[in-house]
Amino acid sequence: MTIELKPQPKKKLIVFPQDKGGIGKSFIATLLYDYLTEQSIKLKTFDLDHANSTFQRFVPEAEFLDTDVDANKLAVLDTMVNALETVDVVLVDNRASGGTKVLRYIEDSRLTQLQKELDFELLFVVVVLEDKDAISQIADLLDAYHDRVRWLVVRNYRDTATITMYDGSKTRERLQTMKTLEIEVPCLTEVTRNKLQLSNLTVSKGRTSPKVHLLDRSRCQTFHDGMAAQFDKAKGEILP
Repeated sequence: MTIELKPQPKKKLIVFPQDKGGIGKSFIATLLYDYLTEQSIKLKTFDLDHANSTFQRFVPEAEFLDTDVDANKLAVLDTMVNALETVDVVLVDNRASGGTKVLRYIEDSRLTQLQKELDFELLFVVVVLEDKDAISQIADLLDAYHDRVRWLVVRNYRDTATITMYDGSKTRERLQTMKTLEIEVPCLTEVTRNKLQLSNLTVSKGRTSPKVHLLDRSRCQTFHDGMAAQFDKAKGEILP
């Protein structure tokens, strides 16, 4: 009788590599944090935005790593790779204009080539919205990394009901050829989003927090349930 061995789960290093600021990377990182936490994943989080600390305000346990340093000091980012020795998923929120430093570190460390040896997968989470620069940066990342990393596209409907600029692009065509998954982030009501920001609450915490009105808590619940369904579609990419 032959016993079929199941493949061992792969650890994940999840990064947001785009330089473009204001596209929702930190908000999406908090949504992903909520999902991974509720899945009881052994998780370590990092915030590379020492100036604004957006992610760390919502996720206090996130560790700061300062990438505003000379290129020869970027080995500070070894910390996020070494964390995979004790956790299953490392989630890294990047700062605006910080993607170049992270990519320099990835190349200098030959991190893509070390994935098999270190037993992890490097996942690029890229955010698309009606913004030419954001889409152009994804195209550049595809040129550089193609199938050397895993990809997850997050369609952010924060500002518009459609993302036609991306939908008709060669960039999307290339990603679809690679069978890249796409998930959607709907628009959260502005008043609720503002209250969460003022109280430093993730959407998940906003469901039960007395710091926000019952109506806001209810909207958080609806949004949270919708995002859980979206992340469920991408379990194979984001879960170990």
